[in-house]
Amino acid sequence: MGSSRMKANWFLKMIFQEEEIQRPQVVSVSKNTPSKIRAARSLQNELTQSFQSRESLFLKQGKILANYEDDFEGQCTVQRYYPTYQDLSDQELRAYFSWRTKLRRGNMEKTSLAFAFLYIYELINQIGVADPEEGYQKLKAFESEYGQLDGKILPYLKTWIPNYAVYYGLNPSLLLDDPQVVFNRSITILEQIHRQEPDKIMEAVKLLAPNWLERSRFYKAHPEDMDSIIVQVLRRVSAHYTARCKKTMVDQYFGPYGQYYIRLFESAVFCDPLKRKDYEYTVDEQCAYICKNGGWYVQKRPGPPQSRQKFEDLLKAIDSIMRQEYGYRYPVKSKVKTKWIVQTIEEETRTLLAAKKAAESNKVSIDFSQLKKIRKDAAVTQEKLIVEEETDQPDEAASQTVTAPPLPEEDPSVPSDLPLNQEEYRLLQCLLYGGSTGWVQAEGYLLSVLADGINEKLYDVFQDSVLDDSPRLIEDYIDDLKEMITP
Repeated sequence: MGSSRMKANWFLKMIFQEEEIQRPQVVSVSKNTPSKIRAARSLQNELTQSFQSRESLFLKQGKILANYEDDFEGQCTVQRYYPTYQDLSDQELRAYFSWRTKLRRGNMEKTSLAFAFLYIYELINQIGVADPEEGYQKLKAFESEYGQLDGKILPYLKTWIPNYAVYYGLNPSLLLDDPQVVFNRSITILEQIHRQEPDKIMEAVKLLAPNWLERSRFYKAHPEDMDSIIVQVLRRVSAHYTARCKKTMVDQYFGPYGQYYIRLFESAVFCDPLKRKDYEYTVDEQCAYICKNGGWYVQKRPGPPQSRQKFEDLLKAIDSIMRQEYGYRYPVKSKVKTKWIVQTIEEETRTLLAAKKAAESNKVSIDFSQLKKIRKDAAVTQEKLIVEEETDQPDEAASQTVTAPPLPEEDPSVPSDLPLNQEEYRLLQCLLYGGSTGWVQAEGYLLSVLADGINEKLYDVFQDSVLDDSPRLIEDYIDDLKEMITP
């Protein structure tokens, strides 16, 4: 009993202690601070400030400062995440508004990332613009111009600008180049694959899964043949799923159409100025946004990058089987083992080869070996028809021999479409096909430097390093590299 009382007394002393009541923090403002900034600061000193959200205060201050201009010359390096006006000192605020004044007058200068995001937050909350259309144009201009000075803003604007069009109800035609809308158009073509022309189908295929076809050596050698097989295989696969399965081909490869909860302007300071409760915005027949009681949802297919790999695997299987049937010297492995899909690809490929063979046998044959004799006989005939002029002096011009300049020799060691130099290409050859790398040090090169060069130059192709620190090949990319590097 005594022990329990001691524990209770300890708990009361440690947890319930007398504390001074915390009063709202009063922000001191210098008399030299411009009146507009002082007016905005005053909102931070109201007793009600502790009961309003950070976003609400930002919107109120933004309306006061929407047209404020400054010519402050002080230099400030500002580092803030999700910056608002209240986060900045008076000097930092003046530096920001001086930069914004220049920007609005057409003088775009690189500045602190915090200032760039603060400007974007103003636009998405309709601060300093007359209407949503003006805000949209300013966002696009900032993406285009300032994005060249600091690319760190681009991944965010890629999401926020479409969100802006949705939230403010702008014309869906503004989103024609948005990746989600491009994906939607391509999905619609595959849903209607039996009514679409082959070139339209292949355009959609390349947009939905661009990686493998862009790198395939076989596709570069036989683009028309492979296009034909891809179209025929996809049509048959689509018909199979429609007739025998609950899910269509598009459902199988790109996920079912569903409704997903989202947050518009995620990671931004967004004040929800319209306070939407019930609202719907249709992007196209594949995508719509719905607001229910202030919560946002999107109706669509999951889309890339989640859905891309399975479709890429199908294209790689078509490539792999066609190489086998064509007797191509560089085979690749296929991940697709479904028997009826493999059989479909084999049947279509053999049908095409048979048709090409039949067309070849019906061609008119020309014996090119006779061309030399024909040319010689023609020259004799021409000589007999020419009346030779009598002359005592030989024609000096005719006696001169004209020698054609030699053609430049091509270096066959590195394909022209690869960004590698000869040493980098040679190193990859050795690593891919078991050759010795002893020449690297013997010829005065550093293995690590060559490896770094390879990773850097091939990054745009693979979006990843192809060699580790050893350096050894990353297993996932070996087949793709063998497509690019010959033994």
